[in-house]
Amino acid sequence: MDGTVYDTPPQIEYNAHDEVYLGYFDTTIIDRMQANGVIELIGVHNDERQELRIKERDDFLSSWEAGVREARNGQDLHYADYSNNQYAFSAGYEHWHNRNKKALKGKLTHYSKEMEYLCHGFIDKDSGNTWQQI
Repeated sequence: MDGTVYDTPPQIEYNAHDEVYLGYFDTTIIDRMQANGVIELIGVHNDERQELRIKERDDFLSSWEAGVREARNGQDLHYADYSNNQYAFSAGYEHWHNRNKKALKGKLTHYSKEMEYLCHGFIDKDSGNTWQQI
């Protein structure tokens, strides 16, 4: 959103002004997340990109990050009970574990700001800091 022109558009774009995500999403997951009250599908564009909003986004992101952190620290999934959003905590926790399964197989691409490949709550390999989606 900073004016950069990409050869291939980013998979998912976030528009901070409208607090919406725009991209190509798995419709089965979108339907499930809507049914669970996690997101709101705003619409589908002519190019089939979907636009959606995460309900209670701040709680979602902090819970996601907590799940990632607890997985990284070797804790179990029971910490989700203390989270504002158990769904987001569990998703962050599982995402961390799934990425590390790929690492064991040598198929992991590290999150990197330099490569413009980042995920909230995960460590940016370039800076060593946990990346925060604003």
